[in-house]
Amino acid sequence: MLKRSKKTVAMLATAAVVLSVPAYAATTGPTVQSQENQAKNVIMIIPDGMSLPATTIARYMLDGNENGQTKLNMSNYYVGRVKTTWAGGPITDSAPAGTAYAVGHKSTSGALGVDATLTPKATVLEAAQQAGKSVGLIATSEFMHATPAAFSAHDKARGNYAAIAEQMLNQNIDVLLGTGATKVPAATLDILATVEAKGYTVVDDRTELLATDATKLWGNFSNFLNDKGNMSYDIDRDPDKEPSLAEMTQKAIDVLKNDEDGFFLMVEGSKIDWAAHANDTIGILSDTLAADEAFKVAVDFAKKDGNTVVVSATDHGNSGITLGHYDLTGYDSAPFSILAPLREATKTAEGAMALFNTEKSNVNDVLRAYGIEPEGYQPADAASSDRTTKNNAKVNALIETFKSTKASGDLVKIMNQLAYIGYTTGGHTGEDVAIYAYTPAGISKAPLKGLHENTDVANFMASVMGLNLAQATADLFVEVTDREGATIADNTLTLTENGKTLILKANQSTATVDGASVDLQGEVAVAINNRFYVPQSALDLLQ
Repeated sequence: MLKRSKKTVAMLATAAVVLSVPAYAATTGPTVQSQENQAKNVIMIIPDGMSLPATTIARYMLDGNENGQTKLNMSNYYVGRVKTTWAGGPITDSAPAGTAYAVGHKSTSGALGVDATLTPKATVLEAAQQAGKSVGLIATSEFMHATPAAFSAHDKARGNYAAIAEQMLNQNIDVLLGTGATKVPAATLDILATVEAKGYTVVDDRTELLATDATKLWGNFSNFLNDKGNMSYDIDRDPDKEPSLAEMTQKAIDVLKNDEDGFFLMVEGSKIDWAAHANDTIGILSDTLAADEAFKVAVDFAKKDGNTVVVSATDHGNSGITLGHYDLTGYDSAPFSILAPLREATKTAEGAMALFNTEKSNVNDVLRAYGIEPEGYQPADAASSDRTTKNNAKVNALIETFKSTKASGDLVKIMNQLAYIGYTTGGHTGEDVAIYAYTPAGISKAPLKGLHENTDVANFMASVMGLNLAQATADLFVEVTDREGATIADNTLTLTENGKTLILKANQSTATVDGASVDLQGEVAVAINNRFYVPQSALDLLQ
């Protein structure tokens, strides 16, 4: 494992930190808190965009008896709720949402790893690395997407994929599983070549992932339906080619657990959010259940290990999904079977649409894959007072519309009408979200009970590992923009002090001092908002 050098106990213990709210915030260095209040490992699972009603509906998707009594794996670990606001309002973008969980500060829309003034702040992942722990990131989106990037990069704009990817590549992350190597033009940044040059074992499919015993692992898995730089929804994936989120979680744990100093792992079920944007109920439920299986893997390990905390919370709500909509008249007499159509689907809308042949003449195959009967539902008298009869008339009209347009947006409307699933929007929503946690003996869940700010979650994770986010920030991000002897040009710092000259490019972790190359062990320089920040370790080279 590539590990950063640990700071001395004295350095770690010096900075007392005043944080805004929680009593459990890390106010001292990593070695100060009593060991019985600490865990070596923390696993955070983020089912991105998973509104609470999605978990309710997922139980019915899972429950063949239709009565909703089957529990999700996470159900028994519910501890409280999280407010999902960002610095400027009640409904957050994924970048500041992930940043709140990663650094413990509210941020601005689109910004990653920074506070509301666009000043970089150390993430839980970076602080864990400073303490000598191994670290990993998993996502079903491209790896530089908002949530994984929030834990491992610092930028004012989440769309700056080249700079974000460059930072992440230079962070010395031990395990990174997801996809997205083609999302940046190779002429700008050849991601795979860089990954291989840094000594990673690269795996491209499920078979390679399960077989490898690499200790430095990079997964680049394609969506074999469309190869658009993200992984397939769980229900759509080819299990011979793409690993599940649970399998990726298990592999990451198997690699990281060998570090005697512990590890931090963030796992994101990225595409719940994408399905919610599309109002694709099947996609939401598919990947909610996949994230739930990943949660089980994490908790099963934590119970055996005895030194691991597992935390799970979505970063924000999305879509306003509800069980029941305006056409569910007589709702108090509706049977469990109204949700049965959800279990007929074998593909998400994305997966079903991928079945179209070139001429798009096989529309019936697409409908059946999405759980819809192409010939419609009877009886279908719109004038009837019977709820099912009236609804079937609307469903049949939507089927005919889809046969004409062959548009994904029209396909999802059919299932939502058929199963009485309502939506208020195709965007994010501002409700509080659930938080789930498993803690081993000696570590209390109490700090997460009740209603909390999203920033509190970062502080809890840091505290339980004995980490000090403020000290890590001071170590990793020293501003040198106006420092005497510094010049900045072409995103590169040249700093002369004590007769020595340091040259360090933004997004890089290799410096030169008087022409000699020095590896900063994954500590990366950052240029953001016309300011330049370098790790203290780089400045120490000039002493």
